[in-house]
Amino acid sequence: MELAAAIMTSPVVTVSPDTSVHDVAVLLSSKRYGSLPVVDAQGRVLGVVTEESMIRRAAEIHLPRHLEFLGSIIYLENPQQFTDKADAILALTAADIMEKHFTAIHTDVPVDVVATRLLAEDLRRLLVTGEDGLLLGIITRADIVRQLALSDRLPDAEV
Repeated sequence: MELAAAIMTSPVVTVSPDTSVHDVAVLLSSKRYGSLPVVDAQGRVLGVVTEESMIRRAAEIHLPRHLEFLGSIIYLENPQQFTDKADAILALTAADIMEKHFTAIHTDVPVDVVATRLLAEDLRRLLVTGEDGLLLGIITRADIVRQLALSDRLPDAEV
């Protein structure tokens, strides 16, 4: 049974927390990456900047709908969404725009478990980290497909 270490991409292209949002966008688009891990000087993962993070920055911003009643404001929508959108628009660095919640696994996780997690959690990628939080690699859905293509797990149909 193959393990995550066998199919992960390593080394991983990363950015530092102080990398400008513009430089992150250039790197994402020029290399056609879907995400970039943000790491500290020691290589520990702090977060991930995704295409979705960047697109949120370009989306229209709408003030939350509200009612004024007896001198009070009653929000009909969650005002936190407006705050999050404003933060994204004002972001200057990778640290400002990165998603702090990311999914990571260790190198000894079987590939079938990796594939199951990608599907069950609707993830595009899993970071591979050591016990110390250091980034060791990344596994994307494309890595799983590549592994399947190279293995004998798929039938070879003759047409």
